[in-house]
Amino acid sequence: DLLEGLENLEILDFQHNNLARLWKRANPGGPVNFLKGLSHLHILNLESNGLDEIPVGVFKNLFELKSINLGLNNLNKLEPFIFDDQTSLRSLNLQKNLITSVEKDVFGPPFQNLNSLDMRFNPFDCTCESISWFVNWINQTHTNISELSTHYLCNTPHHYYGFPLKLFDTSSCKDSAPFELLFIISTSMLLVFILVVLLIHIEGWRISFYWNVSVHRILGFKEIDTQAEQFEYTAYIIHAHKDRDWVWEHFSPMEEQDQSLKFCLEERDFEAGVLGLEAIVNSIKRSRKIIFVITHHLLKDPLCRR
Repeated sequence: DLLEGLENLEILDFQHNNLARLWKRANPGGPVNFLKGLSHLHILNLESNGLDEIPVGVFKNLFELKSINLGLNNLNKLEPFIFDDQTSLRSLNLQKNLITSVEKDVFGPPFQNLNSLDMRFNPFDCTCESISWFVNWINQTHTNISELSTHYLCNTPHHYYGFPLKLFDTSSCKDSAPFELLFIISTSMLLVFILVVLLIHIEGWRISFYWNVSVHRILGFKEIDTQAEQFEYTAYIIHAHKDRDWVWEHFSPMEEQDQSLKFCLEERDFEAGVLGLEAIVNSIKRSRKIIFVITHHLLKDPLCRR
């Protein structure tokens, strides 16, 4: 409400005040609107106010501004679109601040019809991201930029220190958007590949099982009705030779407790005079189920490894 009732004000000179404190205390975390309503303001001087930031929306709707002086402050980074309503600006003074980058989304609108620009004595960062757009604009514009060759110098990186800004070579600055997109796509594909490999490694047997089941169903295969068959054994026990004592100790009592159970045990039930592999096949055919006793011995068994 500081300037309420001054709708027709055309010139506002606030230089050498402490606006930085005012702006930060006016509405902490929110927009600063002390210029609100000055729709006919033409000249705004905010030089030497200790400003280290421009609050969001402070220049909003000031369409008739012709001159802005923000020199001799501590401005470093300006928010994108801060000058979007200043397309009629003719003079912009930002000398002796701490500005390192001049980017299109900040300075594009106010630079459109500019007659005079003063950004001397700023510590410019001479990298593609920071000043390539500005250098291209400098070399094409008819705007008056005083002392361009001597007072627009690079501050960083170190190998560019003191180098004239207008001589910065922008030909090596390519649009990084396609490369960023390619990087994102490549990274995503790599992550998907890693996840697939891990999934196959961890759940490969399960995936294979369900895949085979699905294929068989599509092809019209049906499960064999084992209920109609007559089997001599309830289950055939596959185990390592070194585990035979454990198998006998645990499965024999089960048969004694339940007379309907009968397990095919190698030492007891294999046919005499029949070769080992053939005896295994015959025993499997005569058994309703197969039980695997998986131990380290079984995994190292030559027959199992085959």
